[in-house]
Amino acid sequence: MKKKIIVSFIACLLIVSVSVYIFDEYKTKNLVKTFLHTNKLSENKICILDELTVTMTNIDKSNPAFSTLKQALEGLEVKRTDAKFSYMEGYVFVIFQNSAFYQFSVNGNGTLLFDSKTYKLQGEESTKELFMILKKALKN
Repeated sequence: MKKKIIVSFIACLLIVSVSVYIFDEYKTKNLVKTFLHTNKLSENKICILDELTVTMTNIDKSNPAFSTLKQALEGLEVKRTDAKFSYMEGYVFVIFQNSAFYQFSVNGNGTLLFDSKTYKLQGEESTKELFMILKKALKN
């Protein structure tokens, strides 16, 4: 009888721990806070690869769109998804933060790839706004 109770208790603990992990993994998160482990981007430069033209551009403080791009990235909310990431019109960000670099790929339909996991940008307007800011920044 004791053995059944102990086994049941361990099974319940296992189910609860797996549920907590899955719930945390698939909830909406802030891009910068979650993946870069900071509240604000401290870097003075963001590298962007335009996948359509295959050109790498450094967006730094001298670019008029830099602060807007920085704010847009800090405000992005993402949610984990099981969808496959497709390389179409999009951009690759390389952000240097705290002596490390982070690479994010974003495509036109608002899917983000980071660390071999796919995420969906929350809010269609935020995706459109981000792409408008990027196009403006890359023109300068």
